[in-house]
Amino acid sequence: MLEIPVELGERRYSISVGHGLKGLLPDVLKGLRGRKAVLVAGRRVFALHGHAVERSLKRLGPVRVALVPDGERFKGRAALETLYDAFLEARLGRDGLVVALGGGVVGDLAGFAAATWMRGVDWVGVPTTLLSMVDSSIGGKVGINHAKAKNMIGAFHQPRAVVIDPSFLATLPPRELRSGAYEILKCAIIGDRALFGAMRDAPEGLSGWDRVEMENAIATACRIKAEVVERDEREGGLRRVLNLGHTIGHALEAATRYRRFTHGEAVGWGLVGAAFIARRRGLLPEASFDAIASAVDHVGPRPQVSDLKAPELLEALGRDKKARAGRVPFVLPTGIGRVAVREDVTRDEVVRALRVMAGREALLG
Repeated sequence: MLEIPVELGERRYSISVGHGLKGLLPDVLKGLRGRKAVLVAGRRVFALHGHAVERSLKRLGPVRVALVPDGERFKGRAALETLYDAFLEARLGRDGLVVALGGGVVGDLAGFAAATWMRGVDWVGVPTTLLSMVDSSIGGKVGINHAKAKNMIGAFHQPRAVVIDPSFLATLPPRELRSGAYEILKCAIIGDRALFGAMRDAPEGLSGWDRVEMENAIATACRIKAEVVERDEREGGLRRVLNLGHTIGHALEAATRYRRFTHGEAVGWGLVGAAFIARRRGLLPEASFDAIASAVDHVGPRPQVSDLKAPELLEALGRDKKARAGRVPFVLPTGIGRVAVREDVTRDEVVRALRVMAGREALLG
């Protein structure tokens, strides 16, 4: 088992990574023994893994199950009310525990419910998708979507622990595995050349990747994010670097009502767009741009963007919760393992990047 500490003073917790940990929850979470718990999961994940996790948790204390609909478009107020009802029926008190079993939607939703129930109860993340293992389960950003903007309603509420069992990935559809791979690639571009090399050498879409290599990649991506969170827990400045690829990515998701792209696929396109803007500005060498674009393509195919209209995407971009004075900060790669935040990216630059992504303009023309 690999352990990555997230050093946040009294909110310190550990990320545990290892095959088979879903059966060892009483050992990993022994400090939470005796708590009444509500296990939150989507229906599909619970059918695959829920009963085994429930049995494991019952060795810690009493457990009640709360199921929520699957899919990003259900990460809203209706599902949140469902969880509040379940907490009430379970008589979950301030000493209760919420366990989020699932992908990023379940983690964000259950974490936000925990943050707002009785002004905050403890929660634990047990992510089941590669994307949630390396991204949303770490850092304490929890929330729900507004109908017109992703993650607009939220809070910072750190988990008590994150337990990552890569054996969950055996039942993950290939598209969802690729989705997480884009986030690992993002972490590599931000701060780890060796991880970038590992991702380029990995099997396409990570299918059939060696067990040890997978654990190491997950742990490295977690470490990169944890180090940033430790230095900027509430996104005052440095933590913005984790949004590499997300500015355009979130706009793609919102403009298509969260139905066309997985989050990782949208981020994959966003990595290409951000790299192109950096290349046009002279911040990123051409060879590095080619390496990033090639690495994104190596992960696998993504839904097309060629039919999307620039005004719709720019409107969605303007609703980004990080916008200030009409401008959205962009994280731009300046090399493999280095990024910079720029506040002055123009609409014309974004449109040019979108046209390149859509294949309607010569790459460096």
